[in-house]
Amino acid sequence: MDKKEKIQIETGDCQGEMYWAWLCSIPGLYLPQQKILLQYLNHPEAVWKASQKELEALGREGYEWAKKVSWFQKKSTPAERMHILGKRGIRFISFRNPGYPMRLRTLSNAPLGLFYKGSLPEEQCRAAAIVGARMCSRFGKDMAELIAGMIVVYGGQVISGAAYGIDGVAQMEALRRGGRSYGILGCGVDVCYPKGNYLLFEQLEKQGGIISEFPPGTPPLRSHFPMRNRLISGMSDMVIVVEARKKSGSLITADFAAEQGREVYAVPGRPGEELSEGCNELISQGAGIFLSPEQFAESVLVPMGMEKSKKSLQVTLAPSEELVYSSLGLHSKGLIELQECTDMSLTELSDILLRLELKGLVRETSRNFYAKMK
Repeated sequence: MDKKEKIQIETGDCQGEMYWAWLCSIPGLYLPQQKILLQYLNHPEAVWKASQKELEALGREGYEWAKKVSWFQKKSTPAERMHILGKRGIRFISFRNPGYPMRLRTLSNAPLGLFYKGSLPEEQCRAAAIVGARMCSRFGKDMAELIAGMIVVYGGQVISGAAYGIDGVAQMEALRRGGRSYGILGCGVDVCYPKGNYLLFEQLEKQGGIISEFPPGTPPLRSHFPMRNRLISGMSDMVIVVEARKKSGSLITADFAAEQGREVYAVPGRPGEELSEGCNELISQGAGIFLSPEQFAESVLVPMGMEKSKKSLQVTLAPSEELVYSSLGLHSKGLIELQECTDMSLTELSDILLRLELKGLVRETSRNFYAKMK
């Protein structure tokens, strides 16, 4: 396949692709209904050409949703649908297309097609999903940034849901470090949800992609997000959970990952804290543990075939972090000594030292004593 042919396939110009795009564009019709239509009519082209009599027969068998097909037949043709998608800068790829993501092909409930802006994940690169709480703590934010940065440095790509909190933080950090990231949505790719992440969406389109199985214009309904979560794990080689409540979408993603044969890792948290309950529960059930950047790289990234790239893990420090870091040396200093050097409160100092630890710059040599790592 030459480059020109590959581009044609990716943009949906291959024969029959427009019929798949038309079928997957019918509003309110989900994968189970799409499969029933294909069982009866064999091919999406036959669905488009189905007579009123055939669709009414489906209705009589209890498939009331068949009326939606009849309505959509009158609304647009397959060719018109492809034109509308192209005009909006939206691409489509069907399950039958050779360019469809290989990781998804292994799923029994893989979407019949995907709508996307930008590009699809690179098959030759390892992909890691980083998910977690929307209302995350500063600790969770720092961990998400650290892990996303590591994935990029080791040549991987970051998958997540482009949501507030851990998802968006991890993806923004991956992009900031020059990596690639892909946002999987529970709505149409032309719907920015949440609205406050519009800058993230713009950058994802440039350095990765925005992907959905739902047709353009689909609102972010609550029922869509579990469906979305199976794709986040399905497009990844591993799922890393950073802060999650006991009943959360992040745990649903982790469950899907386990069912799909993906590796699951969790960042441990303090017992009794609400944001730690989900991760600690995953660890008790056998999930891998993120103990430190060095441990994660040696035991997870390298064995999975990820190699450290030439991109250095550049660390940007806030002024307060720079002050504390510059006050440290290779020999340990205690909290009281650091407090005298920086004129900070013990609470503020402890918070900054934790952030520096997560960035791999500082280590606690003994209780309340710290030294530089580099």
